[in-house]
Amino acid sequence: MVIAIDGPAGAGKSTVTRLLARRLNILYLDTGAMYRAATAALIDAGIDREDPVAIARFVSARHIDFDDHGVVRLDGRLMPKERIRSAQTTAEIWRVANNPRCREHLVKAQKELVAGRDAVVEGRDATTVICPDAQLKVFLDASPEERARRRLSEWPADTVKPSLEEMVRTIRERDSGDMKREVGPLTLADDAIYLLSDGLLLSDVVARITAYAVQRQPFLLEKVVADQLVVGRSRQAGYVTVAHGGDGSWMLGLTNPDPERMPGTTRSLTRNHGGRQAGTLLQGAAILCLAGTHEHPHHVVALPMLPQTWYVIEPGAWHAVIQVPGTICAWSEASGIREERAALSPEQLAELSAYVDIYLPK
Repeated sequence: MVIAIDGPAGAGKSTVTRLLARRLNILYLDTGAMYRAATAALIDAGIDREDPVAIARFVSARHIDFDDHGVVRLDGRLMPKERIRSAQTTAEIWRVANNPRCREHLVKAQKELVAGRDAVVEGRDATTVICPDAQLKVFLDASPEERARRRLSEWPADTVKPSLEEMVRTIRERDSGDMKREVGPLTLADDAIYLLSDGLLLSDVVARITAYAVQRQPFLLEKVVADQLVVGRSRQAGYVTVAHGGDGSWMLGLTNPDPERMPGTTRSLTRNHGGRQAGTLLQGAAILCLAGTHEHPHHVVALPMLPQTWYVIEPGAWHAVIQVPGTICAWSEASGIREERAALSPEQLAELSAYVDIYLPK
């Protein structure tokens, strides 16, 4: 599964991509960090920045990759975030990004890093050049005013801060340059999902992209929630094991949509103590929401319940099943189960709403 995220500077690509990769436990590739690392090294080496041939020669000889924590390395040396994201590096990065030979060298390295792996890739040509065959392409955008506000909120305290109007003007000029440049221009791919992040929480954006990814690869989340859920396919031979031994009785039943467990009405999650609970979708559409096994619900993830599939919820996992009208699910659970309920925070409700909007559109 390759998720490619494009978008203009300051739209939040790096932050979103890093968090998304962490949630899905897959490779995170920040292509912009590679250009920044090359630019910082170029400055430190004293290469003539007016000589594109010298720049290309220098950058093409560099080996740039990432450590296990996603920190960019240049020739095996870690490049500190404050160095590659400094104002000086930002002002000079175009000398590498607009150089055809530099770009050819770095794109080749990026494709090699992604080849044969699950990955989230971000960059201003991730969907069009680096990963044109990605299963999911997202163009993450934000208005120039929103991006200016974000940039100013992170402005170093020891330097002169420009006005909002000046920052908006700078961002518009950079967007124009990125879209018009001859090498790797910023482009909205025909098959990319356009996502405007104005007014959205970070967790909301991550949840939306996760939901889009699961729509394309329904089994993507199953290994992520393996501590909370056992999934069995009834089309496979044999039975799904819900419990071991013969002690205790089990309750079986069908569920119709509960008024508190329908799209837009769910405000809390439940966890069971004392045994497993297993369910399958018989008719309609439903999603299973999970929020970890912590003392309180954590980040919410959700997956659509598929036909001919059993979902076995582990004891202690915060969960909710949201069903649209007309949906019927079959459930079994140990008769001695004790149920506990917890209200969701505004951020968790936003995450939940993102999944519902995409999986169960009105």
